[in-house]
Amino acid sequence: MPDAFDSIYAHFAPEISIDLGTANTPVFVRGHGVRFVEPTVVAVDSSSGEVLTVGEGARQMMGKAPRSITVIRPLRNGVISNYKYTEALVRQLLDRATRGSLIPPRVIIGVPGSATDVERKAVREAAIGAGAGRVYFVQQAIAAAVGAGLPILEPHGNMIVDIGGGTTEIAVLSLGGLVVARSLKMGGNRLDEAIMAHLRTTRGVLIGERTAEQLKIALGYYGRPRGRAPERVVGQDMRALRPGTFEVREEEIGSAVAEPLGEIVDAVRAVIEVTPPELVRDIADGGFVLAGGGAAIAGLAETLALVLTMPVRVAEEPMLCVARGGAQILADPRLFNALYPTPQSRIGRWLRSIRFGMSENSSYSSR
Repeated sequence: MPDAFDSIYAHFAPEISIDLGTANTPVFVRGHGVRFVEPTVVAVDSSSGEVLTVGEGARQMMGKAPRSITVIRPLRNGVISNYKYTEALVRQLLDRATRGSLIPPRVIIGVPGSATDVERKAVREAAIGAGAGRVYFVQQAIAAAVGAGLPILEPHGNMIVDIGGGTTEIAVLSLGGLVVARSLKMGGNRLDEAIMAHLRTTRGVLIGERTAEQLKIALGYYGRPRGRAPERVVGQDMRALRPGTFEVREEEIGSAVAEPLGEIVDAVRAVIEVTPPELVRDIADGGFVLAGGGAAIAGLAETLALVLTMPVRVAEEPMLCVARGGAQILADPRLFNALYPTPQSRIGRWLRSIRFGMSENSSYSSR
């Protein structure tokens, strides 16, 4: 009877996929596609702690709010740092996504590979508190691979590098499981911090997070400069102790982000070095995919391909891969049953793994 109820519920319930990111949170709704992408930011009343606004409205207040308003990023490096405001953010996003629906939604949430059981429990409670009927977790690397169109259920090596705001997920997948994976607690936010530190040290100029992000998007690169014109920004001159307008060259931004991007390249190389030879051959033949907002850094894919001597491509709409992949997992019974197996399907998968001569790790997901 519970199985029949679950089948009926799954058929009629709204399906929502959330990539709960450190910097941005894309929300995908079945039948509507990506409904919105909101910054993972909450503005609260400093005295009462009451939530004033979330998402873009809160981001607009960053660096500009009076003392009566505190602007908070409730996630840091992919991990919930403030449970109360994470729940408030998720509640408002779910309300927007399910407006008019009387049935609690099925929700799938992408989480970093480094997320602990305690952190997952916190995210689950936030989603249920926000009105979710069923909550499923999927590692961001797996969702990104599905969203990028990789055939993760096949006996074939697939590799994904998902560079988000707070984490970078690197994974090799085959037969629906993670063969090798690594989660770095750094991403696009680390690049913003590096730009701020570089300009402060070399130019004596203080800029804010939003300005650093704009410079990263406009002038960031890895490898060779792209020949783009300098950007003019407003910052605080630490020597003159007054605001000023400064011209920032492309080479300055490239120099600032070179070290953190180099760490990602080293991590990708380290994952490949411990990947089974047969899967490395598959990856060398077909290449691997970059996803996440950081995939858009100019020259990153080309430089990775040159350093690792294998094809590298950037996924279509890379920032949306995790949310899109989560939605595909909920909608596709074959994918869903492979990632959230019943005892009977676990036996079937084990027999298939013997037939293909491989062992697989199914501990990547939590229901």
